[in-house]
Amino acid sequence: MFSEFVNCKVSNSPLKLENVKILKGANYYSVNKVIRLKINLLEYDEVFTNEINGFYEKIKNKIPSLYNHHCSVGKIGGLFQRIKNGTLLGHVIEHTALELQNLSGLKSDMGKTRMTKIQGIYNVIFEYEDEIAGIYAGKSAFNLISAILKNEDFNMEKIIKNLIFIREKRLMGPSTKAIVEEAMRRKIPVIRLDKYNMVQLGTGKYKKIIRATTTDETSLIAVEIIDNKFRTGEVLKENGVPFPDGIITDNLEDIISFFEKGKSPIVLKPYNGYQGKRCSLELNDKENIKKAFFWAKEFDESVISQKYIEGKLYRMLFIDFKFVAAVRLIPPYIVGDGKNNIDNLIKILNNEKDREFGDKGKLSKLEIDEDTLKILELKSYNLESILPEKEIIYLKNSGNMRLGGMSIDVTNKVHDFNKFMGERISKILNLNVAGIDLLSKDISQKVTQNDAKFIEVNAAPDFRMHFNATKGIKRNVQRQFVSMMFKGNQESRIPIISITGSKGKCLTSEIIDYGFRKQGFKNGVLSRKGIFIENYCLKKGDKTEAKNVEIILKDPIIDLAIIETPIETILNSGLGYSFSDIAIILNIYDLKKEYYNYDHVKYPEDVMYAKSVLVEKVYKDGYTILNADDKFLSDILEIVYSELILFSKNDKNSEIKKHIKKGGIAVFVENNNIVLVENHKKQIIISTEKLSIFKENEEDFVLESLLSSIACFFVFEIPVLEIKNILKTKTNEIEK
Repeated sequence: MFSEFVNCKVSNSPLKLENVKILKGANYYSVNKVIRLKINLLEYDEVFTNEINGFYEKIKNKIPSLYNHHCSVGKIGGLFQRIKNGTLLGHVIEHTALELQNLSGLKSDMGKTRMTKIQGIYNVIFEYEDEIAGIYAGKSAFNLISAILKNEDFNMEKIIKNLIFIREKRLMGPSTKAIVEEAMRRKIPVIRLDKYNMVQLGTGKYKKIIRATTTDETSLIAVEIIDNKFRTGEVLKENGVPFPDGIITDNLEDIISFFEKGKSPIVLKPYNGYQGKRCSLELNDKENIKKAFFWAKEFDESVISQKYIEGKLYRMLFIDFKFVAAVRLIPPYIVGDGKNNIDNLIKILNNEKDREFGDKGKLSKLEIDEDTLKILELKSYNLESILPEKEIIYLKNSGNMRLGGMSIDVTNKVHDFNKFMGERISKILNLNVAGIDLLSKDISQKVTQNDAKFIEVNAAPDFRMHFNATKGIKRNVQRQFVSMMFKGNQESRIPIISITGSKGKCLTSEIIDYGFRKQGFKNGVLSRKGIFIENYCLKKGDKTEAKNVEIILKDPIIDLAIIETPIETILNSGLGYSFSDIAIILNIYDLKKEYYNYDHVKYPEDVMYAKSVLVEKVYKDGYTILNADDKFLSDILEIVYSELILFSKNDKNSEIKKHIKKGGIAVFVENNNIVLVENHKKQIIISTEKLSIFKENEEDFVLESLLSSIACFFVFEIPVLEIKNILKTKTNEIEK
């Protein structure tokens, strides 16, 4: 479905798009996920926009909303000022890619353009919310600028329309997105499990799975019961819940008999209908009943008929079997003016300020579908009919916001008895998250006093109507949802230890893995040797690519993740996790030739900058473990936001001394002893002479691996005696 957007053609251009790369995690360029376009400016290298005839006027006319981009000027209109005064085309493509996404309702704020080592070739970097939309926006931005250079037309409307299509098909639904944002606010890690709304909250043994607003603890039996709408009504009536009388049948005569017996209007709907699909309300003559019956029967062989209940439609939300919020739902409607036909009135409705395509905005546009046309038919109207002045027609049989409905918050008006009844319904059905529909003249009155009836129970209820109510208080119902998933102080994430360095990563991960397994931890390890769960190898070989991190974090057994993060992973795809609890930078050997195969790694500082990404992505209450002997230490210290631990092979190291003086934590070698100092208190861990690994191996990285591992064990409060035993046993094992 989306290959046409990913593989969309780049126009014949005086510029050249060399390649497109997706960086899905924190990376060399940004802590956010970004798209990188490598663009060769060819004949336009060092040609500034003020030197290109008419460029400023054309870009301003094509995307006037670029006026809102501050750029380095720091104020509205800043980008246009830069373009007018002269900037390079790569910079303009960057901002254009950002704006195309923003115009489509896709959040994209950060961008930058950087030279490569090759003259005329630039890396254009920009943030994305969806990778397919990001790629398409990037290529479209390239094509737009190319069209301006060639003085050709460019169909902006088509690009925006396609991006909106991608947005609606690929982004999480509004309820899921709200839950995810609330989880992230609480520092609960989030992993999207499919292209729809299945999401993992938390990691390892603490993980929980949701699909939209259902959870892995939602009763399957409850969902099966409420999928059978007729059976749901019978169950509720058996338990004393006011629910409309009705029948289920495949026979029109039964429906007519039910209508005649009740002597009042009826409702018809397909047995397996949803969101008001093929539902007909307030039927009070046999001819319309017949039409509605056969129309519903086309959708499902069985048809439900119920007594029509007068009243306003309310949706009550229950989370963890407790009342949370309520809204009044109003289906989309038009009011006649005696001049415009119904089709024009619908267009006027859809042009209202807050209405957008799909379900991501405050209100949705109304789509004219078979349900709308049937409603008009039953009222003897069509789209060309002139609606009499002040006549109101509701164009859907549901107040669902995706169908164009509106919601008015009434949470504070709900009678306590109605709350009690709703909570009771959710408990009767054992449905932990329930949207319960009520027809009542006034929800502030008891349902037993005004002929009100509960009419439907919904699993996976929409939260949008509550947190984005059209009128009234916007209720943060996602907060209660996440609180239900992780009650009280319940843990949500396993600790992540991320290790980088030029040498010694594998040895460090082995020592740390061994030590924590001896402490009873069930570890997941990602290393150059493979993927391991509880010391069992799932896959052999170098598996340090970022995509493999999720294999560890999705595992329901483990309670600790140990991840080798080589510079190649950071440069090629970015980190495979959001934040770690411990980041270790063992060493930075800036003379390794393979580092400079990347066109954006020109200087030793670039190597340092890439590795230091780990430090920027540590939780504030986490730990950063750094090598005090490394020449880049002072640069890295500038971006440390977590607790700092330094290690050194030399007790005379000035940074170690300074850190200890401040009461910091340090691990170093003093008189052949490995020593740990915390808050001015010194402990001898072990003599290096007792570690056989040093007898045959004098490489620095071995000692650096041991020192950083000790620091890691200290963070987890492993006693000194046990650390000593871990080191002796493991290093002897490695030596053998």
